[in-house]
Amino acid sequence: MSNVTPPASSAVIIRPIQYRDLDTLEHCDSGIQSGKISVPEETTQSLEHFKRWYGPLKLLSLFPNPLQRLMTAYVAEKAGHLCGLIQVSPFNRTKSTWQVERVAVNSALPPEYGATGLSDIGSHLLRYCFEKIWEARTWLIEVDVNHKSALALYRQNGFQPLAQVTYWSMEADLLTSLATREPDLPNLLPVSNADAQLLYQLDTASMPPLVRQVFDHQIQDFKVNP
Repeated sequence: MSNVTPPASSAVIIRPIQYRDLDTLEHCDSGIQSGKISVPEETTQSLEHFKRWYGPLKLLSLFPNPLQRLMTAYVAEKAGHLCGLIQVSPFNRTKSTWQVERVAVNSALPPEYGATGLSDIGSHLLRYCFEKIWEARTWLIEVDVNHKSALALYRQNGFQPLAQVTYWSMEADLLTSLATREPDLPNLLPVSNADAQLLYQLDTASMPPLVRQVFDHQIQDFKVNP
């Protein structure tokens, strides 16, 4: 028999992440589900990153600057309990395209606190970002093809497949042996901002039209900030 009293309010509140939320999210790592590969490791690293940079990034967000929205995250809260987390960031310099870094749901909470799964809380978080971030004309998300619940969540909220990406890994011994060889290559020069125009043209020529339209890269995307 459970002694838990269901909360009086069933409303899910979406708000910006605060420093006090980080410890709570850390403690419920095992209950977090997401659409990313290696969920526990990535979520822990992300929270540590937030802790390290929370102060400077919070200060930068108070006034207009290029780094104002470098790290944007929101949490879903119900009856004082954190139900989920979403992390988003600009994909290009003009901020016309944004990417969803992570959508996570605290599945360790009982259903009476709103932990009804990735679909429900995840949809609340995604739709909040769609409405809140007015600059974004297009949204991107990268998800493991084997994560069926995450794929269902994004399809439900209007995402469509754009491209398939395959990641390859090499053994450390093989990388070491390849590094010791002297490659027979022409003279190589370091890339600088002067090459941004050429890199932009190469990127444009190598992309299918639909991908190019979604990425919306401009010359400034290939320049390096000081």
